[in-house]
Amino acid sequence: MVLSNLATFAGYQIRNMAQAWIVLDRTDSATLMGLVNAMPGLAIISISLIGGALADRTERWQLLWRTKVIIASMSLLTAVLLTANVLEWWHLIPISLMTGAMFALHNPTSQAFAVDVVGRERLVSASSLNTGISMTATIAGPSVGGALLLLGHDTAFYVLTGLYAFSAFMIFRVRTRHIPVPSGRNMFSDIRLGVGYAYRTPIIRALLVLGSSAIFMGMMQPAIPVKVKDILGLGEVGYGVMLGLSGVGALIGSFLLFAFSNKIRKGYLLIFAMLMLNVSTAIFALAPNIFISGLAMFLQGFAFASWMISVPVLLQTTASEEMRGRVMSLYFMTVLTHQLGWLIGGVGIETFGIQPTLFFGITGSLVVAGAAILMTPALRKAR
Repeated sequence: MVLSNLATFAGYQIRNMAQAWIVLDRTDSATLMGLVNAMPGLAIISISLIGGALADRTERWQLLWRTKVIIASMSLLTAVLLTANVLEWWHLIPISLMTGAMFALHNPTSQAFAVDVVGRERLVSASSLNTGISMTATIAGPSVGGALLLLGHDTAFYVLTGLYAFSAFMIFRVRTRHIPVPSGRNMFSDIRLGVGYAYRTPIIRALLVLGSSAIFMGMMQPAIPVKVKDILGLGEVGYGVMLGLSGVGALIGSFLLFAFSNKIRKGYLLIFAMLMLNVSTAIFALAPNIFISGLAMFLQGFAFASWMISVPVLLQTTASEEMRGRVMSLYFMTVLTHQLGWLIGGVGIETFGIQPTLFFGITGSLVVAGAAILMTPALRKAR
């Protein structure tokens, strides 16, 4: 399962990086780049609740490998269109929507399946280790993606297809099976119960509000290729190296959390992560050169790893067994508003510039996250 997630994470990094660069290079429009990269998030938000209900009602192993196969086929289609030299930027919209729809089914199922494999008592350490190993792909993925784009835009997507195919094969070999317990209700009744359960549970409700601040953090993403290309004057490899620095920070952060997971309160960790994410975004917005920009990316990766480990672990350990899949679908529904930040950020950058757009995002992030943390004492005390 770790190898499967490793391949999936590397593939995600290459797809985001390659797709953003291709659209920006062909259209020179931050808005269109943001629009295309917002599509997976739009699909995930639209049907994530269905994915969570399916994760609780179906055999998770089968759902996982089948969604991975379809995601691989979307990458292959993109590669073929690029090879035939017929790809237009708008072709990536339906492809991205289908990819996002599959991730809407895949993500809550994968999180719930992790507990089936390792058990609740080892979830924090396993999640930290799994994220740490996955972050290894963050170092190699973007940098390799930049080099692959130099060889040809289609090459990156052929490699991406191979990674997702490998991911499907590795999950296919996992022997753990989840036996769903029939609820006697229809799917939409299960969804309604899941939403009500999350709302009535203070920590879960606060974590979901916190997750929605990702839409403001997502505004940083289109700023990276625009700054690399138009301000720093770097190409595909420079873009990949910049994202790789974020991966180095995330790798260090995740392994430190793995080593000290039992000694750090998750509530304090969340406060640190939110502050560091916004400070690093401000540094990137003001950075006058590649070195300060790289430092900001490193710090952001370090903080992002802390955030991405602590929030889902708190949700999974708080949620009851029968509600876990639906709670995780709500989490992905909120946190993947991050993808919509691509569109808002792209429009803002093209209209107002990088600095005003990023400082607007910082303000929104601090207001939403601060409200969730301050209004929920149980979250601040969470271990």
